[in-house]
Amino acid sequence: MIRMEVQGLKELEQKLLAMGEKLAGKVLASAGKEAMDIVRKDMQQHAGYDNDSPGPHLRDNIKISSRNRMKDQRWNTMVTIRVGPSNAHTMKALAQEFGTIKQVAAPFMRPAMDYNRAKILSILAVCIRDGIEQNR
Repeated sequence: MIRMEVQGLKELEQKLLAMGEKLAGKVLASAGKEAMDIVRKDMQQHAGYDNDSPGPHLRDNIKISSRNRMKDQRWNTMVTIRVGPSNAHTMKALAQEFGTIKQVAAPFMRPAMDYNRAKILSILAVCIRDGIEQNR
């Protein structure tokens, strides 16, 4: 079991809320997208690709999106960041990630997050800090 202790989140939340909801959402979304770009690139490298297929490929449709959740009472978060394939490629991605009866699993989503966890956190911290400093 992994244990972590994080300090300063209350102060961070206070600084973000002092900026205003709209600006805080922009800072967090921008920082989250920049931090998750490394995961997007890793996923693209390891996503399935078929030279014989003329249509769009899974690796070409991996995108990063963000949603502001400050006013949504169902979420206990300010912003959510999603990185993954488009809806058109969801079934292909699930088949590759988890496998099927006929296809052996070749995970590419979870390993991309796991292997880049430290980089994600450091980029996120730097980007949030810069965003707060620029908008004082």
